[in-house]
Amino acid sequence: MSGAIPHPRHVYNMPSGVPFLQYLAEGLSAHYGDALQDALILLPTRRAVQGMRDALTDLAQSEGRGATLLPRMKPLADINPEEPPFEPGELIGEVAPAMPPMQRRFEMAKLVTAYHRRAADLPLDPATALALADPLLAIFDDAAMEEVTITDTDEWKNILSESALHFQHAATLYQIIEEYWPARLAEIGMIETQARKVKLLNLLTDSWREAPPRYPVIIAGSTGTLSATARLMACVAELPQGMVVLPGLQASTDQAWDTIDVQHPQYSLKSLLERMKMDRGDVIDWRKIVPSLQLKPTGDLPVTDLRRMVINEALVAVDKTSDWLGRIETLQRNHGDDIFNRAMDGLSLIEAPNDEDEAMSIALILRHALETPKRTAALVTPDQGLARRVQARLGRWGISVDMSQGEPLSQTPIGGLLLALLQLAHDPEGPVEISVVMHHPLCALTDDPNTWPDLEKAEFRGIRPHFTDATRPELVTKLYAAIAPLLELDGKAPASIWASALVSAAEAVSEGGRTIWAGLAGAQAGQLLTGLISHGAELPDTNSEGIIRLIHRMLQNTVVKQDSSNQARLSILGPLEARLIAPDVVILGGLNEGTWPASPSVDPFLSRSMRRAMSLSLPERRYGLSAHDFAELAANPCVYLTRSERNDSGPTVAARWVWRLQTLLAGALGEGAAKRLLQTGQTYLTAAQSLDYVAADAITPAEPPLPKPPVDKRWSYYRGKLQPAGEGRRISMTGVQTWIRDPYAIYAKHCLGLEGLDDLDMAQDARHFGTALHAAIETFLIENQGPYDISQSEILLDHIQTQFKEHHYAPEIIHHEMPRFNEIARQFLAWLKDRDMQGFEIVGQEVYANYTFATPPFRLTGVADLIERSPEGYAFIDFKTGVPSTNAVVTAGFDPQLPLAAFLAKNGAFKDQPKGETTQLGYLQLKGANKGFSEQIVTAPHYKSGKDAMTLAAEAEEILKQLITEFDTPETGYPSQPRVQYQNKYGDYDHLARRAEWRGIMSGDGEGDT
Repeated sequence: MSGAIPHPRHVYNMPSGVPFLQYLAEGLSAHYGDALQDALILLPTRRAVQGMRDALTDLAQSEGRGATLLPRMKPLADINPEEPPFEPGELIGEVAPAMPPMQRRFEMAKLVTAYHRRAADLPLDPATALALADPLLAIFDDAAMEEVTITDTDEWKNILSESALHFQHAATLYQIIEEYWPARLAEIGMIETQARKVKLLNLLTDSWREAPPRYPVIIAGSTGTLSATARLMACVAELPQGMVVLPGLQASTDQAWDTIDVQHPQYSLKSLLERMKMDRGDVIDWRKIVPSLQLKPTGDLPVTDLRRMVINEALVAVDKTSDWLGRIETLQRNHGDDIFNRAMDGLSLIEAPNDEDEAMSIALILRHALETPKRTAALVTPDQGLARRVQARLGRWGISVDMSQGEPLSQTPIGGLLLALLQLAHDPEGPVEISVVMHHPLCALTDDPNTWPDLEKAEFRGIRPHFTDATRPELVTKLYAAIAPLLELDGKAPASIWASALVSAAEAVSEGGRTIWAGLAGAQAGQLLTGLISHGAELPDTNSEGIIRLIHRMLQNTVVKQDSSNQARLSILGPLEARLIAPDVVILGGLNEGTWPASPSVDPFLSRSMRRAMSLSLPERRYGLSAHDFAELAANPCVYLTRSERNDSGPTVAARWVWRLQTLLAGALGEGAAKRLLQTGQTYLTAAQSLDYVAADAITPAEPPLPKPPVDKRWSYYRGKLQPAGEGRRISMTGVQTWIRDPYAIYAKHCLGLEGLDDLDMAQDARHFGTALHAAIETFLIENQGPYDISQSEILLDHIQTQFKEHHYAPEIIHHEMPRFNEIARQFLAWLKDRDMQGFEIVGQEVYANYTFATPPFRLTGVADLIERSPEGYAFIDFKTGVPSTNAVVTAGFDPQLPLAAFLAKNGAFKDQPKGETTQLGYLQLKGANKGFSEQIVTAPHYKSGKDAMTLAAEAEEILKQLITEFDTPETGYPSQPRVQYQNKYGDYDHLARRAEWRGIMSGDGEGDT
């Protein structure tokens, strides 16, 4: 050991803005020499321990020592009674094991449920019980760390008698639990986790005071926030070979030091020194041990020291900000007029207009850092949303960086599968729920990747299908067999039984489970379910909805730290993980109030004043710890501070540290100069905003599509299936209307084979209503040949009800529509009677027609709703539950369905119907409400401005032949909805035609969406 330490308490201060672990390793090596290999080093976090190992290894290699023995290193929070520094067997019987976290939560939830059952009428499901148990456990943890028993005080009695009623109920519950909980812990031979940690720290302190260790002990990087930690640090500081190294203790005037409050970054260190009964002057500068840190002979302070002075000044206690101008003059007098310019050299503030620009700016800074060999960079932020956005932006360059905070287990593949299985168990017939499981990458029920997509398209699109055991697809039956353990849990069951069934179902769906429990996420999911199986009986029984909420909450609260980074030089850290880490470039992101610093959480059991009275920690202390993290990180040589001026919720407010720094600099330099000084990193924001920007004059306006496929490819598909040569040249009567109004839709269907895809589990709409009503009328007319009378309305009504039931309308919907059905039945029968009196006889319902043109060869098909015959000829009536085309539209040829029916009848194309002339074409509107039942005849003489049916038929034939001939010409293209007056805003193929890009340009209405 080289040299003696000049003070009986060996407390040192590592200056801000330097690589803490690197210089700690260098200083310890210089101070202890070879004795360092026998030392014990205690650090705040596991990441710091790993960083210290790397620093000592790098130091040994730089000194040419090759292989070296490293000292023992541990996180302060991970002291084990069975491991050094305790001797084997030293603590036998003194420290019980900690209660497992899941068991602890569930047993507390059980107590909450029991109390709630007596205090309230409404039941409590497991997820809600856990939600109430967690803040209770947080109070227990806080009380353990502060080493207080809060229910034995006079203040507690005041709470029970004077607080608001809901706080009194909460306090009563807490008091009951605090009286019961120690007995329960003693019964199972366990102890609270935080109480155990405090007890171990106190035992270690007592042990070292009685028998100081014969090896060096170093505690570095801790601020001693925990009382037990502070006592241990005071003990180590007095050991013969002990040492405490503080992070970033700042020199300041006695007056400023005395006014430091709980929100100040130096508050924790001030409290620590008070507990150690030390003055700031007793703390030794680490520079005295590390030669490379010692100041130059000129005495000029490094930028990091100047930076820390300015930041420390910006974060002074609020009541001292009134003296800022005088303090600014003092800094300039002592360190030069340019102190603020020198201090801010290397620090920049980026205030992005929105979250996206902030994330891209950060991604560019990280990407730029990789351009310099060995340069490291880190984003430090508590905002996981920002971290994920930055991760996504880095992906455009193939860069993958893990977040130290990890991601919720619910967002991993295994978490998604578990939730999907529970959702399916809750709604086994749900097409969406079935599809989510079958599409999941961990589902292995079929080897062919096309099996389920094809089955989904054929059977599950549209309204919900209703299968019987005989009609259910084999693959779905196989799925049900796999999740049978979940389906068998009918009604309420213990959470442990649900968890066991979920494990069985997950393994069956993945066919063995070898893959689902693999990896970090799989292992954690397995541990979570194992714990739920072991301790879930403590929770109240629940149904499928309750278990979904419970599992989702548990998965959401379980963090998985993945290891998929491909850039070791980049990292995304939370403020805690970033402590003592010193990358070359530091980005402090998300610096908005409510994010960093975070808003205090709402405690449902204790108000802020109650916590103060109980000597529990206050939210303000977290502000102080966050301020210390910010101040230490901001003192690094190269720092970017970033924030967004708006987020999804609206305008944001800059973090208090940012606007106080801006205010201080504006007072020192003037507002304009201060703004320019902080905008040295603005180039990244400019680059982020221009990265995907295209100037308006550089954009070539999109042109409407006009595909011109080869003629032999123009009729390749029919109803989505590729047809043999020539077989695809056919179209239905309704398809001709589409051909006239939207040729691009014909191109998509018949050239590309694309069919409109209905949603899964779509709601029944007007289309389905019309289908059911058509079916009811058809069955009625088949069974009742006439004559017709209003007295038959009950018979028709029975058919309507039957068909709507068969089309799976809910009973309550049918009941709601009964007045409408009654009106439809009455008016339809009255119409039939009137048609009888006019001499029309019904000769067919839903009759299929098929006609082939010889030259050029082409087929026309169709189905007629109702065919009537009179002595003068046929009549075709089309039923409409919506709004039919107007007479003018039909006469002009833009809706040729009915005229084409007359053409088909003339040529004997309808099944079982002879050739014949047509005398009448029309619509029958069947709305049944708001005077919606009406007959609309579109032919002369009923329509005075119209034409007779055979004239319309001839014109429709000519229109169809022209279309066939025109589109058999290679030069003819397929435009998208070229007729403005007949445009459909919700066309199936508008997205394919990219109408949103060009519609507004062509129409001049400025609308880009359809």
